[in-house]
Amino acid sequence: MAGGKRGSFESRPIAEILAEKQKEISVAEFFERNKHILGFDSPTKALITCVKEAVDNALDACEDAGILPDINIHIK
Repeated sequence: MAGGKRGSFESRPIAEILAEKQKEISVAEFFERNKHILGFDSPTKALITCVKEAVDNALDACEDAGILPDINIHIK
């Protein structure tokens, strides 16, 4: 074949082609569809994930501020 091209898709990256086929969804819809991947597929996992994220965020904030963390977690 002339120019080394076998088909019309070879002139564009595959990522562009696939991106055109993707339906744009809201963040809320993404979370609803992917609970199992994000750690929210059961009440227990959701609680653990929320606590972990809160602690991670607190540690990051302490690091950014240059202070030692003093984090207490109470779950009742």
